[in-house]
Amino acid sequence: MVEAIGRQLDRCDVCGVKIHKQDLVRTNMSFLGVAGSNYIQQSSYAPGWLCDAAAAGTISSGPYADRMRIVVSDDNTSTESFGVQTWDGAGTFYGLGADVSSWTRFVFSADVGPYDRETSPETTFTIGLIDTDGTNKEVQRTIITSGSLRVWFAMDVADITATKSASAIRPYIATATTNKWWVDRLQLEKDVTRPGTFIPTLGSSVDRVDTPLMTVRKVCSNCREPLLSKTEQYSKIAEQRTEEPISLDIQEI
Repeated sequence: MVEAIGRQLDRCDVCGVKIHKQDLVRTNMSFLGVAGSNYIQQSSYAPGWLCDAAAAGTISSGPYADRMRIVVSDDNTSTESFGVQTWDGAGTFYGLGADVSSWTRFVFSADVGPYDRETSPETTFTIGLIDTDGTNKEVQRTIITSGSLRVWFAMDVADITATKSASAIRPYIATATTNKWWVDRLQLEKDVTRPGTFIPTLGSSVDRVDTPLMTVRKVCSNCREPLLSKTEQYSKIAEQRTEEPISLDIQEI
């Protein structure tokens, strides 16, 4: 009798086709890192970000559904794991900001959404600027969503009121919901009119021009190719270094 072996599904980083993980290989690839900026030093929840709602743990799939897993314990209890930080009930998410006093305009954006298992997921979010102590808000936009959504607002620096210092602006996201909810992929961009390429940050701001980069990607047999020599131009297709959200495929491990 042959024992059945479970296999995990994954995706090719180039074409996006869903395929068994054992059929993917890792290879070096050159690509164009497109220009972009993010002046928020932590693009995901980390020390420096504050939220006055109750913490519910990293239980939402958020914008990275392919990382999410359901862990089943010995007593057959299932727990969401490897997700994004989730909050329970009404609250305001704020904290990290930047000095924009020398800018003309800025755009703040983030991914938001309700917890995956909410039975009535429709949630209203407001975004804008807030005082350092987290009390006095200036709403720039109100959004209603039942799923993951990129929210943003653009603002001229000259329009920042006297109660909000341009040398240390604090963007915020708030909701009055009784549901669980999450925030991730936060970004603050300089002198633009709408959100551009998402640039992740981890401890410092990023502002870059189009740059040839090298990375390691996991690819299927159809996308394997010899590495281009340095005398050839890197891929003409502008490719983000980070993956965009994909459809939900929660798996047990």
